[in-house]
This record gives sequence, structure tokens and C-alpha cells, in this order.
Amino acid sequence: MLYKEFTVLLNPQSRKIIFGICLNAIGGGMTLSLLLVYLHDMRGFTNTFGGLLLAYGSLVSIIASSPMGALVDRIGPKKVMIGGLLLNSAAAFSLSQVQTHFQAVIVITGLNIAGQAIWPSQSVILTRVTPERDRPKIFGFNFMLLNLGLGVGGLLSSLIIQRGDLLSFQIMYWVDACTFLLYLLIVLTLRGEHVNKYIPKEHEPKTGSYKDLFEIKPLMFLGIAGIILFTFGYGTIQAGIPVFATQFLGLSPKWLGIIFGVNTLSIVIFQPLVMRVIDKYSKYAALIAVGLVWALSWVFVGIAPYLPLFASGIALSLSQFIFAVGEMIQAPTIPTLANELAPEHIRGRANAWMSLQWSVSGVLGPAITGLMLGADLATAWIITMFIGCFLSIPLFLAMKRAAAVAL
Repeated sequence: MLYKEFTVLLNPQSRKIIFGICLNAIGGGMTLSLLLVYLHDMRGFTNTFGGLLLAYGSLVSIIASSPMGALVDRIGPKKVMIGGLLLNSAAAFSLSQVQTHFQAVIVITGLNIAGQAIWPSQSVILTRVTPERDRPKIFGFNFMLLNLGLGVGGLLSSLIIQRGDLLSFQIMYWVDACTFLLYLLIVLTLRGEHVNKYIPKEHEPKTGSYKDLFEIKPLMFLGIAGIILFTFGYGTIQAGIPVFATQFLGLSPKWLGIIFGVNTLSIVIFQPLVMRVIDKYSKYAALIAVGLVWALSWVFVGIAPYLPLFASGIALSLSQFIFAVGEMIQAPTIPTLANELAPEHIRGRANAWMSLQWSVSGVLGPAITGLMLGADLATAWIITMFIGCFLSIPLFLAMKRAAAVAL
């Protein structure tokens, strides 16, 4: 069985963390794609306000990442996660009650601060409780289960949500809030030195700072390259494909479920196979492959307008299958490399630095997409995204050279 090679690597601690992430992803999958719909249809906010709110949330994440990373190093990842999960649960519940613009801003602030508390913390714990040789497979397995949770959550939301029914949306957010509390109960059972503040060995520095982090050149290259790669990947896919498919190609919104469903299902099915393949190559070769594969996915987006309507939907679905292949290469590679390069006493800061890939690309990707598609430059947008996927490759090569010098 393909998944057995993952499950045998799990220990009691990593099993709890991965299960908690999957459980939490179910709540995220229910609400992730419906926030703008909820704010517009149920609360009467404009789509412009909703878009600005999402951009604001990404900016909050960027600002919060540094202090949260330092806090993980200072008091330990478990304590930071506990606070983050409590805040996230309260914010998810509060989202079901928002009635004013100000309330929405406060809730989104809480959600994004909480996210920056949770993600670096769980990455630190998962790294610490997993032997170095097993980390790529564990991060890959974690990514697969994360997508499984998102897929299940999306299916549940489609069963719960009723058009024009406020209560159905509120139930969705209440369930989301409960998943954070369930994850909290799991985190409370974690024991051992791996989940608490790291105690330096005699030969190790007693304290750390972001200055120490910035001096690790390979890690800096990895973070900046990741931001660029994600901007022309995740940042634009989520923002641009729905608009491109429905407004420029004329596809029914129902196609979006198929297009993104192909992506999620591919990851759940093929992650073990992809892990076996990339295990034969260096992590640096894998990183370069991500850019090449994601560029190929944009080729299929580019040919979609020249096909009949049904075939264009198939082309977009294929693009998301190819994009998923790149995701399955990236997911175990970037976090593994980041934690290999990060000293233990600043591991929280290192994972906070890497989390900027998501928050910065969450601002830049939609901004580029919105400007270009808003100006009716769909073809130029696709070409820009295609070229953009190659921009990270020189930085990955520079990272490889810097890592060789460091050794």
C-alpha cells in the first residue's frame, strides 16, 4: 500500500499533529472559498470591500510573522499554538456574527494573527519530533492530508450551504470554530521537550535574533525564491483562474468545483508516487522542477481560449493537475530544506520567515491578477505568469552555491 511508507514513520507526537492539521483543514475547506460570497450575499458588503479585506489580511500576516516567530523561540511552540488556536476559534465564530465593516476588519485581523501563531509553531513541532531523514516524507504526507481535509471540508460546505440562508453560513463558521478547539485538545496532550522552549546545548548560542537568521544566506535565498515562485503559482491561481474561467472563457461556475477538485484529488492520490520519484533526486533539482512544472501548467491555461467551451474546461482541469504535480514536489522539499538550514535556537523565526511565502504572494498575486484581468489583458496575464515561474530558478541555483560554501 502506497500510504504505508508514510504511516510507519509516524510516532505518537507527529501522528497527533498531522491528525490535528487534517481535522483543522476540514474547517478551512468549508470556509476558504466562501468568505467573499458570505460577506457579499449575507452581509451586504461590496466585492471591492471583500477583496480589500483579503489583501489587508495578508498584510496583517506579513506584519505578525516576525514577532510570532520570535515568540515561538522565546516561549516554545506549544504555548504559541494554544494561544493561536483559541484566537482562531474565537475569530471563526465571530465571523458568523459580523454586521459592520469595522467588525469584519477586527475579525480578519484576529484570523491572520492566529494563523501566524499556528503555522510556524506546528512546523517547528513536526520538525523536532521527526528524524531528519524522514522529514521529506512526513511533510509530504502532511500536505496530502491537508488537501484531503480541504476537499472533505469543501464537500461538507456544499451540503450545508443553502442559497440565501444566513443560518447555513453561520453553521459553517461554527463548525470551523469547533475544529480549532478540537485541534487545541490534541495540542494539549503533546508532551516532551520538543514542544517546549528549546534548551541550548553547551556549545550552542543561548539566544537568537533575526540578525542571526539573515546571516544564513541559503535560507534567505530560499525564502525570497519561494515568495517569487508562490506569487506566480498559488497567489495567482486562486485569484485568477475563477475569474478567467467564468468571465473570459464563459464557463459555468460549476466548472470551478471540477477544476480545483482535480487539483485536490490528484494530491491525495499521487503524493506517495511523486515522493518516490523525487526521492531519487537532490532537493535543489526538485525546487527547479517546481518552476518548470508550474510554467507548463500555464501553457494549458493559455491554450484554453482557443478550444471549444467544454474542451477549454478540460484544459483548465489539466492545468490544475499539472500544477498539483508541482505542489507535490514543493510541499516536502521547501520546509525540509528550510529546517535543515535553520539552527534549533532560531527555528521559530526560520519557519515564520518561510511563512511569508504565503502571505506576501497572497498580496502580490491577486494584485497583479486584478490589474491585468481588470484591464482585459488575459493573454498578457498568462504570458506573465508563465515567465514568472522561471524567475525563482536563478535564486534556487544561488542558494545551492551558498549552501555549498557554508559547508
